[in-house]
Amino acid sequence: MRILPGVLKELSKHVPTVLFQTVEWSELASELPKISRRIIQKEGYDELFHAQKELLHPYCIDLTDTQVIQTNPLSDRTAGEQILTLYFTQLFSSQGLFIDLRSGNFSKEGAHLKWHPTGLWTQFDETFRQGLLDVYEGFYLQNDELYLSGLYEIGLLKDSFTAEEKKELGDIFRDQFGKALDEDQKFELEHFKDSIIRMSNFMLSKKVKISKDFLYLGIYLVTMYSTLEQTNAALPVKQIYLDVRGRFNAKEIR
Repeated sequence: MRILPGVLKELSKHVPTVLFQTVEWSELASELPKISRRIIQKEGYDELFHAQKELLHPYCIDLTDTQVIQTNPLSDRTAGEQILTLYFTQLFSSQGLFIDLRSGNFSKEGAHLKWHPTGLWTQFDETFRQGLLDVYEGFYLQNDELYLSGLYEIGLLKDSFTAEEKKELGDIFRDQFGKALDEDQKFELEHFKDSIIRMSNFMLSKKVKISKDFLYLGIYLVTMYSTLEQTNAALPVKQIYLDVRGRFNAKEIR
């Protein structure tokens, strides 16, 4: 972790340390110069900023390239719904995503959510991104075959696992979605961290390494959970996912 750029190192404090032990470090090390250019020189920032600004505008989420002043705490249900919408919208976009969703980057102004994305962004490998969408699709539409296929595509399931091990890992990852599919969900950061720890320990026991994309996803999820926890709102996650999904055509979904 000492070799990480300062901003990424700060964000990584929110991620359970055991996750780093499962990452393929040679792959991440080759990424570090690119990460530094994005954070320090804002490489690729303007292009992604304008692309995401257009995508998020219909949801009253306004991107700004200047630091926001948080005059009102993010403590209402609407703010939570908008942040969750932002999370899914970026996943459906193949152009890349800003992964720092800490609450200090947001300000609620009436019906609008103002967001200042930091320079930390990534573009998932397309197989990983589509696999992650398959995981969500399989979970929310109760398609176990698609759900497990998505876990293969993002590198969590391996052919070498036994049927029992595949079920165990599938259940661990599923735990982050909440207990009841069609009920509103409250976001609890410690519960999510516990699922990361259990998943990471499982991968370590099987001597399986995960990709850099999964580390970025971990940061993306942890910062979102931290912010949504502050709203203390129970959110209609499945409906928000389906609403965002509906905005993208069949080719983009698959």
